[in-house]
Amino acid sequence: MDDDEPKADGKRWNLNIHYQRAVVEEVPETARTALDVGCGEGLFARTLAARGLDVTGIDEDADSIRRARAQDTTRVTYLEGDVFEADLPRESFDVVSAIASLHHMDISEGLERLKELTAPGGTVLVVGLAKATWRDIPREMAASVVDKAQRLVRGYWHHDSPCAWPPPHTYGDVKRESARLMPGSVFSQKLLWRYTLVWTKPASEHGALED
Repeated sequence: MDDDEPKADGKRWNLNIHYQRAVVEEVPETARTALDVGCGEGLFARTLAARGLDVTGIDEDADSIRRARAQDTTRVTYLEGDVFEADLPRESFDVVSAIASLHHMDISEGLERLKELTAPGGTVLVVGLAKATWRDIPREMAASVVDKAQRLVRGYWHHDSPCAWPPPHTYGDVKRESARLMPGSVFSQKLLWRYTLVWTKPASEHGALED
């Protein structure tokens, strides 16, 4: 199958897709707009659009955006650009997501930017990659055996967007910075260098002070 030919998203599987299926359940029923940061070829943007949201996907990789635009763009607008430099309105998106893209950024600057773009009462959804420390190695090695079995059964979809490996920050780095910058956020360490992060922005300045 040619890389430009649309594929059935439901048949794709990799670790990022596995974990994003959990965070999408955190999308509030009241959400109407979303920004997918580092959208790649648009899988998560399309997932959000299928839930009835009007989605903006942004990625600075031109080939990824070209592939995204070649697929179903119903309710999705794709922008080629850097999320830090793009003219995106502050506090205007009900959902701001970053699926396997936050490790391409400085962790503090990345979280600050996601926070800045989220509307009051809105939700930040992250599936991230982090570097394991020596304490994590036994757990990760055991999980790798299960991962190999999953790949044999399900196959594994390799995306063509740029990768950054190894991640520049550890699980601990992410947990500390998210707690500092997004009080009340829920950080969950997953297997095989992944984590999820969910945060709801206070609906008012008064709520922020209470946190």
